[in-house]
Amino acid sequence: MYSFYVFEGSCWQGGGGWEHLEVCGTLEEVDASVAYYVRTGSWAAGDTFVIRVYRHGALLVKRQLDPFLTVKVPGLTAMRSAEDGRASGGLPEPGGPYDGMDEDAVWEVLPQEMYEIASESPQAIEVSVDWDGLALPELVAPVLPPGAGVTLDGRELRYGRTSTLDACI
Repeated sequence: MYSFYVFEGSCWQGGGGWEHLEVCGTLEEVDASVAYYVRTGSWAAGDTFVIRVYRHGALLVKRQLDPFLTVKVPGLTAMRSAEDGRASGGLPEPGGPYDGMDEDAVWEVLPQEMYEIASESPQAIEVSVDWDGLALPELVAPVLPPGAGVTLDGRELRYGRTSTLDACI
């Protein structure tokens, strides 16, 4: 059995929602997956935002990403969530597009704004994960190779991205 990471960002409400899963063999791949998910804007409205580490096919650890994520959207100060779910930052920068807006108004428009920014210039949304603080255990050999698949909870997933968000950006 292989060792691997799974990043999940998802939100299910009523009969609909979205899901972004990525099966990865390196932290660099997980980092790219997290950045992709955040840049779709889904992070701002989603509810599941986790990394799972599997060792020899068995779940070893599951960690929430929010307290370890910093996001910088043009026009807002850098945002970070605490373990209690409270966010810090994300305040309008003077002279920026959100200047003069209160926090509720910013969060009302932010998901759509992030979609627009992501489609025009995704790199403008800066995403960083505090990997040291997250302290994930390292994968041990054998690590899942590209092209291989895994079965999790009766669902087959291929190495790489499985996402309903691919049409977003």
